[in-house]
Amino acid sequence: MRVLRVCHELPGDVQTLQAIAEATGFDPSVCHRILQSCVADGYVERLGHGKYRLGSDAIQAGLLAMAGVTEHLDQHQILLDLQEDLGGIVVFYSLAPVGARRVATDYAKGDYNPADFGMTAFDMFTVGCSLRTGASGRTLLAYVPEPIREIALAEPIPETAGPGAMDNEELLASIKEIRKQGYAIGRQECLPGWDSVAVPALWGNTALGVVLWLRPVGEGSDDVSDHVEAVSRAARLISLAATAGGRNPSPTA
Repeated sequence: MRVLRVCHELPGDVQTLQAIAEATGFDPSVCHRILQSCVADGYVERLGHGKYRLGSDAIQAGLLAMAGVTEHLDQHQILLDLQEDLGGIVVFYSLAPVGARRVATDYAKGDYNPADFGMTAFDMFTVGCSLRTGASGRTLLAYVPEPIREIALAEPIPETAGPGAMDNEELLASIKEIRKQGYAIGRQECLPGWDSVAVPALWGNTALGVVLWLRPVGEGSDDVSDHVEAVSRAARLISLAATAGGRNPSPTA
């Protein structure tokens, strides 16, 4: 487990035997034997002489662990309750399994028809998949490994982004602030005409996903930050359920 953790935590996705041995504190010969066992089991891949990276079975094990803690979570009801309380549209975004992308895995839209505001389903759930823009994208970026963050930062701002989209310098500064305060505010950032609040649902230091609440500009109070606590509460319920091993929380707790 220590070897696998080091393979995950060291910078970059390919590690040398020497770097892994130094980080674990194991003798290189011991570390080599452990790595060979991990290669045989599919948890590590060997890339040429003395170079290794995490294998597909390690990724599968992580996904199964994630599924185990959220198996009995009534996440959808939490999102429905939040949408009923605040109006607007609520979306739960998770990190896509491949690449620097987010994917909408659950949502509650109430009586809204996004087309009434110049949005299509493609805009809402496909164009908005970039981690490069939007409060939910920035929030996920605050918790992803550095290689994924670098991929996202290398991408151009999508043409469909709103006027509030941030350049890389602003985005990196906002990531530090998100880690500090625990939420992000989006002002016409991912899509023109929509403001938002995003809060991560965490399992330890890992983001299970992001609860995003958004509504059209000019609808309700001017400052969406007034609703940070309500969105944070929904994210905490999801986080608590995961931390407790998948126990189904009461949305009114």
